[in-house]
Formats: sequence, C-alpha cells, structure tokens
Amino acid sequence: MPSSDVWQQFLEADRRGLARPEIEESWLRSRRSGVDPERLDLDAADYDPEALLVAVGSRIIPGTADLLVGDAASVALVDPRGTLTWRWESDPALRGDLQRVEVEPGHRYVEDGVGTCGVGLSMAVRSASMVVGAEHFKQAWHPYTCATAPIVDPVTRLLLGSVNVCCRAEHTNRFVMAAVIAFAERLRSALRDAATPRQRRLVDAHMTFRSLPGTTVLTLDNEILISDTGPSTGLPDRATLWAALREAGPSATELALPDGRVATVRPITPGRFEDGCVLLFKTSSLSDRENPLENAEAEIIREVLAACRGNKTAAASRLGMSRGTLYKRIRRYGLDED
Repeated sequence: MPSSDVWQQFLEADRRGLARPEIEESWLRSRRSGVDPERLDLDAADYDPEALLVAVGSRIIPGTADLLVGDAASVALVDPRGTLTWRWESDPALRGDLQRVEVEPGHRYVEDGVGTCGVGLSMAVRSASMVVGAEHFKQAWHPYTCATAPIVDPVTRLLLGSVNVCCRAEHTNRFVMAAVIAFAERLRSALRDAATPRQRRLVDAHMTFRSLPGTTVLTLDNEILISDTGPSTGLPDRATLWAALREAGPSATELALPDGRVATVRPITPGRFEDGCVLLFKTSSLSDRENPLENAEAEIIREVLAACRGNKTAAASRLGMSRGTLYKRIRRYGLDED
C-alpha cells in the first residue's frame, strides 16, 4: 500500500505511478470533485433503518463473527446511495474510534463527496474493492482499511446496497477482502431464503427467458420488477409498465411503448396478469452492425469486460483507453444490455 508520503506527493506535486492504478484514478476523480483531503465535514443523509438489507443483515452479521479479521473489526451496511445504514463492531473501542472520524449511520460515502474510500470506490467501479490506509483520500481515514462488496437482490436483480468490512490498517491482510466477499455471499443466501413463493415464481419465469439471444427480458407484477439490464435501456419504470399492461388487458400478446418499442407479452399464468408477466424486447446484436471494424471492437470490449468481471476501470486499463472512452463505446455498442 502507498505511504502517507506517496499520498502527499500526489496532492502537492501530482506525482503518479506510485499507487495502484485504480487508487490513483480515484484520487484524480476525488480532486476534480473538489473533495478536501484534510477535513471530514461529511454530509448527513436520510436513510431507511428498516430497509430489507438492514433487516436481513442485522440478523445475520452478528452471528458470523468468525469471518472477521483480527481482534477489532467493523461490519457496516450501506444503501444504494452510499449512506451508511447500520454498523456492528467486534470491539467497542473501534466503534468509538470510527465515530470520531465520522464513520457512522446517516453519513454518505460516495466518491465525489468524501473522496477515495472502500464504499465510494466500490460504487465507482461496480465491484468489490479495498482501500488500505493512506490510499484513502481523506487523511483522517489513513489509520484504517475498508473493503466493500455490492449486494444485489437475488430476486429483483436490483442493487440493495453494499457490505463494508473495516479494520485498523496495521491489521490488513489478504483475509480482509475474503471476509467482505464471504459476508456478501451470506447476505445474498439469506435474501434468497427470505424470498416468498410469489417472488420465486417470478424468478423462475425470468430465468426461463433470460438466455434468449438479442432480447432484453423484464419480469414484473404489481410490486416487483426483475431486470438484468439496469436503467441504461431507458425503459419505463415498473409502475408505468404495469399500468400499461393492465390497460392492454390479459389477452394482449404485445405491448407498445410511446418510444416505438414493442414487447412480446408472456403472462406467467396464461390469461392472468395478476400472477405477473414477462416482457421480451428485441435488442440489436453485434451481427446487426454493418461496419466489421465496429463488430470487432465491440467483441474485444465484451471479452475484456468479461475477463475483468465487469470492472470497467481494469478493462479500460487493459484496453489502453480512458474510462470515459470505454463508457462511450459501451453505450454505442449496447454492451450494458448484454
């Protein structure tokens, strides 16, 4: 990990190449966002203390202390907006230390607000990440290491938030990342176990159709939307789609949207919308493009993203392009829809 001297050289002399590439890129984004590295001044944020992830995590985490690293570690849950919603420590002394550096429920830890940290970096690269000691942009957090992993609802495929493991920097070892990944998997398993029969029925229907090539699949009822694509497709939200389905009626086989897109409708129970529906939207495939160079570039980007497990920072580095350029290529070729 870089020393405080490396962090200082970056801030004062813009020296590069001394820290991990993903950390230096995060430092650059933090500086561009105007984050003050020497002051904490975190913003308070509203959060739901009864959110699903908190309800499940507060029951599971205290009983899994065997996953923690060393004698003093903290496990926290964070909502999709980066707000800490719940926290538990194996050592009361660590709780007090973290409170003094404003690591507590009701504060947001997004990168453009607080700079490089475990939560903010994980949100930026959309994968499990660890920030060690002086890799933190804020000096007050240099004594700590934090690793964060996102938690996706196994039913709706929506981001519920993330789990964060924090320990003192001198206790950092290879088990810190292993611990946060293990916590994430236990939480996902608990969320799967908590799913209702109705939710499981929707998931089964979604999984039946999701492997269709060149197709965006949405599965929904009057409460739940399951999607593998995220918001980048520009499709309406669940409430709008469900209202359109109800208006079309249970005999409808197609659903036309205002933007001209048309979905094939597959009710989970024939003739009944109440049990939910699968909507199938045709998407363009790589072979639809007339330019063979674009086909080749899109295929290479797809393969590198898969090799990097979706980590766009790592993929951009491997491809020799900036993250901004990579995002433009992803949007151009519709790779977020894969």
